[in-house]
Amino acid sequence: MTHRLLLDTDIGSDVDDAIAMGVLFSAAKEIDLVAVTTVAGNTEGRAWAAARLLGLAGFEAVEVCVGAQDALARKKRFAWRDIETKDYPEGPDAIRSDEPAAERIARAAREAPGLELVAIGPLTNLAHALALDPELPSRVSRLTVMGGHIREVRIGSHLCKPGIDYNLCSDPEASVRVLGAGFLTRLVSADVTLQSWMREQDLARLAERPGPVPRVLVDQIRRWTPFQQKIFTGLGGTLAVDNVAFLHDPLTILSLFDASALHFEELCVVPTIENGILRTIEVPAELGLGAAMQVATAVDASAARDAIVERLLEI
Repeated sequence: MTHRLLLDTDIGSDVDDAIAMGVLFSAAKEIDLVAVTTVAGNTEGRAWAAARLLGLAGFEAVEVCVGAQDALARKKRFAWRDIETKDYPEGPDAIRSDEPAAERIARAAREAPGLELVAIGPLTNLAHALALDPELPSRVSRLTVMGGHIREVRIGSHLCKPGIDYNLCSDPEASVRVLGAGFLTRLVSADVTLQSWMREQDLARLAERPGPVPRVLVDQIRRWTPFQQKIFTGLGGTLAVDNVAFLHDPLTILSLFDASALHFEELCVVPTIENGILRTIEVPAELGLGAAMQVATAVDASAARDAIVERLLEI
Protein backbone atom coordinates (compact mmCIF):
# COMPACT_ATOMS: atom_id res chain seq x y z
CA MET A 1 0.00 0.00 0.00
CA THR A 2 1.37 3.39 -1.02
CA HIS A 3 0.85 6.24 1.41
CA ARG A 4 0.33 9.62 -0.23
CA LEU A 5 1.65 12.06 2.37
CA LEU A 6 2.12 15.73 3.10
CA LEU A 7 4.50 16.35 6.01
CA ASP A 8 4.18 19.48 8.15
CA THR A 9 7.28 19.94 10.31
CA ASP A 10 9.13 22.35 12.59
CA ILE A 11 12.54 20.88 11.79
CA GLY A 12 15.24 22.95 13.45
CA SER A 13 14.36 23.03 17.15
CA ASP A 14 14.74 19.38 18.19
CA VAL A 15 16.59 16.71 16.25
CA ASP A 16 13.59 14.37 16.28
CA ASP A 17 12.18 16.03 13.13
CA ALA A 18 15.33 15.23 11.16
CA ILE A 19 15.32 11.67 12.50
CA ALA A 20 11.65 11.39 11.55
CA MET A 21 12.47 12.45 8.00
CA GLY A 22 15.14 9.74 7.97
CA VAL A 23 12.51 7.16 8.90
CA LEU A 24 10.35 8.53 6.10
CA PHE A 25 13.21 8.15 3.61
CA SER A 26 13.58 4.51 4.60
CA ALA A 27 10.01 3.98 3.38
CA ALA A 28 10.67 5.41 -0.09
CA LYS A 29 8.92 2.48 -1.78
CA GLU A 30 5.88 2.84 0.47
CA ILE A 31 5.20 6.57 0.10
CA ASP A 32 4.33 9.27 -2.36
CA LEU A 33 5.60 12.39 -0.60
CA VAL A 34 3.54 15.20 -2.11
CA ALA A 35 5.11 18.13 -0.24
CA VAL A 36 6.79 19.25 2.97
CA THR A 37 5.65 22.39 4.77
CA THR A 38 7.44 24.18 7.59
CA VAL A 39 5.93 25.89 10.60
CA ALA A 40 6.87 28.02 13.63
CA GLY A 41 9.47 30.73 13.99
CA ASN A 42 12.22 30.78 11.37
CA THR A 43 10.24 28.89 8.77
CA GLU A 44 12.64 29.97 6.02
CA GLY A 45 15.53 28.36 7.87
CA ARG A 46 13.44 25.28 8.52
CA ALA A 47 12.54 25.09 4.82
CA TRP A 48 16.21 25.29 3.86
CA ALA A 49 17.05 22.41 6.22
CA ALA A 50 14.13 20.30 4.99
CA ALA A 51 14.99 20.95 1.34
CA ARG A 52 18.66 20.06 1.83
CA LEU A 53 17.85 16.88 3.76
CA LEU A 54 15.32 15.85 1.11
CA GLY A 55 17.84 16.53 -1.64
CA LEU A 56 20.58 14.53 0.05
CA ALA A 57 18.14 11.62 0.37
CA GLY A 58 17.20 11.70 -3.32
CA PHE A 59 13.83 13.43 -2.91
CA GLU A 60 14.77 16.47 -5.02
CA ALA A 61 11.38 16.58 -6.75
CA VAL A 62 9.44 17.21 -3.52
CA GLU A 63 8.17 20.75 -2.97
CA VAL A 64 9.02 22.53 0.28
CA CYS A 65 6.74 25.39 1.30
CA VAL A 66 7.27 27.99 4.00
CA GLY A 67 4.51 28.32 6.58
CA ALA A 68 3.36 30.37 9.55
CA GLN A 69 6.00 32.07 11.67
CA ASP A 70 3.67 33.04 14.53
CA ALA A 71 0.91 31.27 16.42
CA LEU A 72 -2.69 32.14 15.60
CA ALA A 73 -3.36 34.39 18.58
CA ARG A 74 -0.21 34.50 20.73
CA LYS A 75 2.99 35.95 19.35
CA LYS A 76 6.54 34.82 20.08
CA ARG A 77 5.39 31.39 21.24
CA PHE A 78 7.67 29.25 19.11
CA ALA A 79 11.09 27.90 20.02
CA TRP A 80 13.95 28.38 17.58
CA ARG A 81 17.36 27.01 18.51
CA ASP A 82 19.00 26.87 15.07
CA ILE A 83 20.33 23.41 15.80
CA GLU A 84 19.31 21.46 12.71
CA THR A 85 20.06 24.15 10.12
CA LYS A 86 23.84 24.39 10.31
CA ASP A 87 26.75 22.69 8.60
CA TYR A 88 24.87 20.40 6.25
CA PRO A 89 27.08 18.96 3.50
CA GLU A 90 26.85 20.40 0.03
CA GLY A 91 24.33 18.67 -2.13
CA PRO A 92 21.17 19.04 -4.14
CA ASP A 93 18.12 20.66 -2.59
CA ALA A 94 14.49 19.77 -3.04
CA ILE A 95 12.25 22.34 -4.74
CA ARG A 96 11.75 25.54 -2.74
CA SER A 97 8.27 26.69 -3.66
CA ASP A 98 6.90 30.21 -3.29
CA GLU A 99 3.43 28.86 -2.50
CA PRO A 100 2.53 29.45 1.17
CA ALA A 101 2.21 26.32 3.25
CA ALA A 102 -1.49 26.71 4.04
CA GLU A 103 -2.34 27.10 0.37
CA ARG A 104 -0.19 24.09 -0.53
CA ILE A 105 -1.94 21.96 2.07
CA ALA A 106 -5.37 22.97 0.81
CA ARG A 107 -4.37 22.39 -2.81
CA ALA A 108 -2.82 19.00 -2.09
CA ALA A 109 -6.01 17.86 -0.41
CA ARG A 110 -7.99 18.81 -3.51
CA GLU A 111 -5.57 17.31 -6.03
CA ALA A 112 -4.22 14.18 -4.30
CA PRO A 113 -6.99 11.66 -3.52
CA GLY A 114 -6.35 9.70 -0.35
CA LEU A 115 -3.88 12.25 0.99
CA GLU A 116 -2.66 11.76 4.56
CA LEU A 117 -1.55 14.80 6.55
CA VAL A 118 1.25 14.21 9.04
CA ALA A 119 1.91 17.00 11.54
CA ILE A 120 5.08 16.79 13.63
CA GLY A 121 5.05 20.42 14.72
CA PRO A 122 2.53 23.02 15.91
CA LEU A 123 -0.80 22.89 14.06
CA THR A 124 -0.76 26.52 12.88
CA ASN A 125 -0.41 25.76 9.17
CA LEU A 126 -3.30 23.33 9.32
CA ALA A 127 -5.47 25.91 11.09
CA HIS A 128 -4.75 28.39 8.32
CA ALA A 129 -5.49 25.73 5.70
CA LEU A 130 -8.84 25.08 7.38
CA ALA A 131 -9.65 28.78 7.08
CA LEU A 132 -8.97 28.53 3.35
CA ASP A 133 -10.98 25.32 2.95
CA PRO A 134 -13.42 24.35 5.73
CA GLU A 135 -14.02 21.08 3.85
CA LEU A 136 -10.41 20.02 4.32
CA PRO A 137 -11.19 17.23 6.84
CA SER A 138 -13.42 15.48 4.32
CA ARG A 139 -10.76 15.69 1.61
CA VAL A 140 -7.98 13.84 3.44
CA SER A 141 -7.91 10.20 4.50
CA ARG A 142 -6.24 10.77 7.88
CA LEU A 143 -4.44 13.31 10.02
CA THR A 144 -1.60 11.90 12.13
CA VAL A 145 -0.34 14.21 14.86
CA MET A 146 2.59 14.02 17.24
CA GLY A 147 1.06 15.53 20.35
CA GLY A 148 -1.37 15.28 23.19
CA HIS A 149 -1.22 14.60 26.93
CA ILE A 150 -3.89 12.00 27.56
CA ARG A 151 -3.32 10.04 30.79
CA GLU A 152 0.17 10.07 32.28
CA VAL A 153 3.31 11.67 30.93
CA ARG A 154 6.65 11.06 32.63
CA ILE A 155 10.22 12.17 32.05
CA GLY A 156 11.91 9.32 33.85
CA SER A 157 10.55 9.43 37.40
CA HIS A 158 9.08 12.93 37.01
CA LEU A 159 5.31 13.12 36.49
CA CYS A 160 4.57 15.97 34.10
CA LYS A 161 1.72 18.44 34.34
CA PRO A 162 -0.32 19.36 31.23
CA GLY A 163 1.64 21.73 29.03
CA ILE A 164 4.67 19.50 28.49
CA ASP A 165 3.50 18.71 24.94
CA TYR A 166 5.22 21.47 22.97
CA ASN A 167 3.69 20.78 19.56
CA LEU A 168 0.08 21.28 20.59
CA CYS A 169 0.62 23.62 23.53
CA SER A 170 2.74 26.18 21.68
CA ASP A 171 -0.30 27.24 19.64
CA PRO A 172 -3.31 26.09 21.67
CA GLU A 173 -5.86 27.99 19.60
CA ALA A 174 -4.67 26.28 16.42
CA SER A 175 -4.72 22.90 18.15
CA VAL A 176 -8.30 23.33 19.35
CA ARG A 177 -9.34 24.43 15.88
CA VAL A 178 -7.71 21.51 14.08
CA LEU A 179 -8.47 18.72 16.54
CA GLY A 180 -12.11 19.76 16.63
CA ALA A 181 -12.52 20.12 12.87
CA GLY A 182 -13.62 16.56 12.10
CA PHE A 183 -10.45 14.99 10.70
CA LEU A 184 -10.03 11.25 11.03
CA THR A 185 -7.28 11.72 13.60
CA ARG A 186 -4.50 9.63 15.07
CA LEU A 187 -2.55 11.02 18.04
CA VAL A 188 0.89 9.75 18.96
CA SER A 189 0.94 11.41 22.35
CA ALA A 190 3.61 12.53 24.79
CA ASP A 191 2.35 9.67 26.99
CA VAL A 192 4.31 7.29 24.73
CA THR A 193 6.94 9.44 23.02
CA LEU A 194 8.70 10.37 26.27
CA GLN A 195 9.19 6.66 26.92
CA SER A 196 11.15 6.17 23.68
CA TRP A 197 14.69 7.30 22.99
CA MET A 198 17.76 6.55 20.92
CA ARG A 199 20.79 5.24 22.81
CA GLU A 200 24.47 5.98 22.39
CA GLN A 201 25.02 2.47 21.01
CA ASP A 202 22.36 3.09 18.36
CA LEU A 203 24.06 6.31 17.37
CA ALA A 204 27.38 4.47 17.07
CA ARG A 205 25.80 2.00 14.64
CA LEU A 206 24.37 4.84 12.58
CA ALA A 207 27.78 6.55 12.50
CA GLU A 208 29.19 3.50 10.73
CA ARG A 209 26.81 3.92 7.81
CA PRO A 210 28.06 5.59 4.62
CA GLY A 211 26.13 8.30 2.87
CA PRO A 212 25.27 11.94 3.55
CA VAL A 213 21.97 11.46 5.40
CA PRO A 214 23.35 9.22 8.17
CA ARG A 215 26.26 11.63 8.58
CA VAL A 216 23.89 14.58 8.92
CA LEU A 217 21.73 12.77 11.44
CA VAL A 218 24.69 11.71 13.58
CA ASP A 219 26.07 15.26 13.58
CA GLN A 220 22.71 16.81 14.43
CA ILE A 221 21.99 14.31 17.20
CA ARG A 222 25.36 15.05 18.78
CA ARG A 223 24.56 18.77 18.64
CA TRP A 224 21.15 18.19 20.20
CA THR A 225 21.98 15.89 23.11
CA PRO A 226 23.42 18.60 25.44
CA PHE A 227 20.38 20.83 24.77
CA GLN A 228 18.04 17.95 25.55
CA GLN A 229 19.79 17.23 28.83
CA LYS A 230 19.51 20.87 29.88
CA ILE A 231 15.88 21.25 28.82
CA PHE A 232 14.42 18.11 30.33
CA THR A 233 16.42 18.08 33.56
CA GLY A 234 15.45 21.74 33.91
CA LEU A 235 11.82 20.62 33.84
CA GLY A 236 12.53 18.24 36.71
CA GLY A 237 12.95 15.15 34.60
CA THR A 238 15.44 12.35 34.95
CA LEU A 239 17.02 11.07 31.74
CA ALA A 240 18.69 7.75 31.17
CA VAL A 241 22.45 8.17 30.84
CA ASP A 242 22.36 6.65 27.33
CA ASN A 243 19.52 8.88 26.05
CA VAL A 244 20.90 10.88 23.11
CA ALA A 245 17.51 11.87 21.64
CA PHE A 246 13.85 11.28 22.39
CA LEU A 247 11.97 9.72 19.47
CA HIS A 248 8.77 11.79 19.49
CA ASP A 249 8.45 12.45 15.76
CA PRO A 250 10.18 9.27 14.52
CA LEU A 251 7.69 7.21 16.51
CA THR A 252 4.89 9.13 14.81
CA ILE A 253 6.31 8.43 11.35
CA LEU A 254 6.93 4.79 12.22
CA SER A 255 3.25 4.39 13.11
CA LEU A 256 2.33 5.12 9.49
CA PHE A 257 4.04 1.94 8.31
CA ASP A 258 4.50 -0.25 11.38
CA ALA A 259 2.37 0.34 14.46
CA SER A 260 3.20 -3.01 16.07
CA ALA A 261 5.14 -1.42 18.95
CA LEU A 262 2.26 0.90 19.81
CA HIS A 263 -1.06 0.21 21.49
CA PHE A 264 -3.84 2.39 20.09
CA GLU A 265 -7.25 2.97 21.61
CA GLU A 266 -10.34 4.59 20.14
CA LEU A 267 -11.02 7.46 22.54
CA CYS A 268 -13.23 10.51 22.74
CA VAL A 269 -11.01 13.52 23.32
CA VAL A 270 -12.05 17.08 24.16
CA PRO A 271 -9.43 19.60 22.98
CA THR A 272 -9.77 22.70 25.12
CA ILE A 273 -7.79 25.51 26.72
CA GLU A 274 -7.66 25.58 30.51
CA ASN A 275 -5.86 28.40 32.31
CA GLY A 276 -4.15 29.22 29.04
CA ILE A 277 -2.86 25.66 28.53
CA LEU A 278 -3.98 23.28 25.81
CA ARG A 279 -5.62 20.17 27.23
CA THR A 280 -6.55 16.96 25.41
CA ILE A 281 -9.02 15.45 27.86
CA GLU A 282 -10.28 11.90 27.52
CA VAL A 283 -14.05 11.65 28.17
CA PRO A 284 -16.48 8.70 28.18
CA ALA A 285 -17.99 8.10 24.76
CA GLU A 286 -21.51 8.02 26.18
CA LEU A 287 -21.30 11.71 27.05
CA GLY A 288 -21.42 12.58 23.37
CA LEU A 289 -18.64 15.14 23.76
CA GLY A 290 -15.34 15.68 22.03
CA ALA A 291 -13.89 14.05 18.94
CA ALA A 292 -13.29 10.38 18.28
CA MET A 293 -9.58 9.76 17.82
CA GLN A 294 -7.19 6.85 17.58
CA VAL A 295 -4.72 7.50 20.40
CA ALA A 296 -1.43 5.79 21.25
CA THR A 297 -1.69 5.01 24.96
CA ALA A 298 1.15 2.51 25.42
CA VAL A 299 4.41 1.59 23.70
CA ASP A 300 6.94 -1.22 23.70
CA ALA A 301 9.77 1.30 23.81
CA SER A 302 12.55 -1.18 23.02
CA ALA A 303 10.73 -2.58 20.01
CA ALA A 304 9.90 0.91 18.74
CA ARG A 305 13.50 2.08 19.12
CA ASP A 306 14.86 -1.00 17.37
CA ALA A 307 12.41 -0.59 14.49
CA ILE A 308 13.35 3.07 14.06
CA VAL A 309 17.08 2.40 14.22
CA GLU A 310 16.85 -0.48 11.73
CA ARG A 311 15.02 1.78 9.30
CA LEU A 312 17.65 4.49 9.69
CA LEU A 313 20.37 1.95 8.94
CA GLU A 314 18.67 1.28 5.59
CA ILE A 315 18.93 4.83 4.21
